Amino acid sequence: MSAREQKLGNQPIKSLLWSLSIPAIIGMTFNALYNIVDGIFVGIATQESGIAAISVVNPVQLINFAVALMFGMGAASIYSRAIGAKDYDKASRVTNVTVLFSSVIALIISIVGLTFNEQIGYMFGMEDSFKEETMNYLNVIFFGTIFHHLSVVYNNLFRAEGFAKTAMIAMMIGTITNIILDPIFIFGFDMGTQGAAIATVIGYSFSFIYLMLKQFRIESYLSIKLKQLRFDFTLIKEVMIVGIPALARNSIGALIAITINNMLKAFSPDPVTSIAIYGIINRTLMFVFLPIFGVLQGLAPIVGFNYGAEQYERTRESKVYALKVTTYYFIGAFILLEALAPFILGVFGVSPETITLGARYLRIMVLFVPLISVQIVLSGYYQALGMSKQATLLALMRQLFLLIPLALTLPFIFGEVGVWLALPISDLISSVISFYVYRREHNQFTKLYLT
Repeated sequence: MSAREQKLGNQPIKSLLWSLSIPAIIGMTFNALYNIVDGIFVGIATQESGIAAISVVNPVQLINFAVALMFGMGAASIYSRAIGAKDYDKASRVTNVTVLFSSVIALIISIVGLTFNEQIGYMFGMEDSFKEETMNYLNVIFFGTIFHHLSVVYNNLFRAEGFAKTAMIAMMIGTITNIILDPIFIFGFDMGTQGAAIATVIGYSFSFIYLMLKQFRIESYLSIKLKQLRFDFTLIKEVMIVGIPALARNSIGALIAITINNMLKAFSPDPVTSIAIYGIINRTLMFVFLPIFGVLQGLAPIVGFNYGAEQYERTRESKVYALKVTTYYFIGAFILLEALAPFILGVFGVSPETITLGARYLRIMVLFVPLISVQIVLSGYYQALGMSKQATLLALMRQLFLLIPLALTLPFIFGEVGVWLALPISDLISSVISFYVYRREHNQFTKLYLT
């Protein structure tokens, strides 16, 4: 038994989860800083119009991230379970096949995106008043899609192998690069939103290059092997099925952003300001939520390995402890967001009127954030077990089945305010349903494996 297998199978769950999660949390926090830093510098340079532009492009970045995460987390889940079952050939094959296929998909996205860039911009909420800023940002993001995809895929595979610190460092390299280059391109070269996009793509590229070089220097099943670098559609299908919940969570996030941008465009008396406010709130919430996905990434190899090794008590214990951690985190996040709402809006360089209005909407949108931990943990838990249908259902419930219909209907009753009410109402309903699912699943698992 390797040192990694010994650790996953025997180390106390609490210390094991933190040892795997802390690097992932730090890495995800730095990853979230991409959006925050871009928003702050663009806001200072171009005020509401620039923030509105990058808000319109944000769904494109979410879709890219969603597709990459589908491959990355799907491959990582299969990799962890293969190592737990000592199927080392499959672990190596899933690495190579996933890297090749995700690269091809990234190139297709780039070609389609650059060909239909204006149509995509208008579909996602762009107005002529900030068209140039939107196109400048959007085109660069499409050019850099392959670097974004490969950095995400490699990060998840390195975590699955137990190299959480390496994955964390890669994210830090990308974010720090972005932070350094943003003011240089935006202010020094006077490139506005285009400069922010260039800095972001270079950050992705540096993160990917670091991991690519690192995989040649370690002993694992992550190495690229030419004979395995081929299209294995059976394995790719397995990767995609397991990764569908990650795709659902993040692509639905993109659909939500598109829906809200367009509803604000239709119902707000000042669409540019409202879309800019939503862009700030959306980036803020991503910054709050992404660290929790670091916990899920730490949880996934523990659940996958111990379930594969038939250590069911450890599997259940890891789920329960992860739920406690995420619940406490969201309670703290709720308190801070309610207290610091005006300050958060202010750092993006917008006008005092926008700060006042935006703080009010931010406080509305986070009303029931402390309740959503059950849904997030249970979805990640199911995904780690390879139970894709259950994980996908939970991932879709809050956003696709509740939030989008509410965002599309409430504005006809309450006007613009209805757009902002959609999120807390969907949080409340989905949390009640998720708690019921959690209790039922917990009892069934105990009955099947622990009695």
